[in-house]
Amino acid sequence: MIKKFLVLILTLASLTASAQRKRVKEPVFDITPEQAMASYDFEKAEEILEAQIAYLESTKQDTEEKEVLLETVRKNMLKLRSTANITFIDSLVIPKDKLIASLSLGSESGAIETFANHFNQPDTLFRTVFVNQLKNRRIYAMPDQNGGLCLYGQELIGNEWTKEQVLEGLQTEEGEVMNFPFVLDDGVTLYYAAQSEDGLGGYDIYMSRYDSDDHTFLSPENIGMPFNSPANDYLFCIDEYNNLGWFVTDRNQPADSVCLYTFIPSGTRRVYSEEVVGQEALRRLASIQSIKETWENKDEVTKALARLQEVRSGEKKENKVHEFDFVMNDSRIYTAASDFKNAQARQQISFWLETKKDLGSTENQLTALRKRYATAANDQKQQLAPQIRILEAKYEQLTQELNKQAKQIRRLESTP
Repeated sequence: MIKKFLVLILTLASLTASAQRKRVKEPVFDITPEQAMASYDFEKAEEILEAQIAYLESTKQDTEEKEVLLETVRKNMLKLRSTANITFIDSLVIPKDKLIASLSLGSESGAIETFANHFNQPDTLFRTVFVNQLKNRRIYAMPDQNGGLCLYGQELIGNEWTKEQVLEGLQTEEGEVMNFPFVLDDGVTLYYAAQSEDGLGGYDIYMSRYDSDDHTFLSPENIGMPFNSPANDYLFCIDEYNNLGWFVTDRNQPADSVCLYTFIPSGTRRVYSEEVVGQEALRRLASIQSIKETWENKDEVTKALARLQEVRSGEKKENKVHEFDFVMNDSRIYTAASDFKNAQARQQISFWLETKKDLGSTENQLTALRKRYATAANDQKQQLAPQIRILEAKYEQLTQELNKQAKQIRRLESTP
C-alpha cells in the first residue's frame, strides 16, 4: 500500500513539473541581440541574451551558442567604456576589390600590396603584404596546419629572399586567423588584424612590439574602440611622416563594400569619459556615426586634410628636397633635416654630416696615396708609408665617431 502511494506521489510530481515546463514562455523582444550589438546597445543585448539563456536552461536546451555571444557582448561593453578619443578627417565607401588602390599611404612608410599582385599568383584568401621602405623586408599571412593563418616574414639578402619565418609570439590560440600586417617606421611596432576568441567579433586590430632580446613579439594587445567593433576591422596603418592614419571596416556596409577611414594619429592615448559626453554620445563616437562629431580642433583638421590632399596628389613627394640619406632603421630612411621630429636630433645631424664629409675626404686622400704607393719606388714607398698609416688611423677614428653620432641621433629621435 505504501509502495503504491509513493509511486502515485512521484507520478503527480512528474506531471506537475512537466506542466510547469509547458507553461514557461519563450521571451519575446522587439530586436535581436545581434541588432542591439550593431547599434552598440550592449546593455540591451546582455538583457536579451540572459533572458534567452534562462529560458533555454528551463527547457533543458543547449545554451552554448548564446553564452558565447553573451561573452562577446560583455567584452564589447568593457571596450566601449574605454573608447579612444580619435579625430577622423575622412571616410570613403569603396568596393572591397578597390581597397588597396584607394589607400594613400606615403612611400616613406613602406607599401601595402595584395598578395596576388606581389607574388603574381591567384589568392582566394584576400591577403595583403607589407613591404618596408628599403624594400628588403616583407610580412604576409600563410595558412598553418590548424586551418588558420599565421604571419610570416622574409628579408632580402643580395638578390634573394630568405626562407620565410613565422613571427613568434603572436598566436594566442590554435586556428587563429591573422592577416593585414603593417610595421611602423621604428621597425618594431606591428599592427595586424586577427579573428580570435578574445576579439569583439570578426576581424579585430591588434598591436605588438618586437623584443630584440628574445627574438619574439610581445603579447598582442587589442587596440579597442573606435577602431574595433562587432564587425570586421582591419588594415590599420600610419604614415608618420605625414601624420595620417587609415583603417578599414565593413560595419554597416554591404557585403562587397568597405569604409576606409582616415584619422590623425595620437602620440598619447586619450579616452572619452561617459560621465562627460553621455552614454548615447559615447556609442556614436565608438561606432563612428559621424566623423565631424570627433572634430574638437578645427584648425588641426584643416591642416590634416591639406596633408591628405598632398599625399593623394603626390605633391609633397615631388617637392621634397633630398639632402642626405640617414638610415634610422631597417624600414625608414631620413633624407632631410625636416624629417626629424626631435629638435636635438635635427641639431646633431649637422655634426654628423660634417663628420661624414671629413670621412669622405680622408678616404679619397687614402685611396690616392695607396695608388701612388703601388707604383712607387722603394725610397718613395718609405716616405708614403707613414702618411698612409696616419690617414688609416684618422679614417678609423672618424668611422667610429660617425657611428657614435648616428647612434646618438637615433636615440634622440626615438625618445618620446
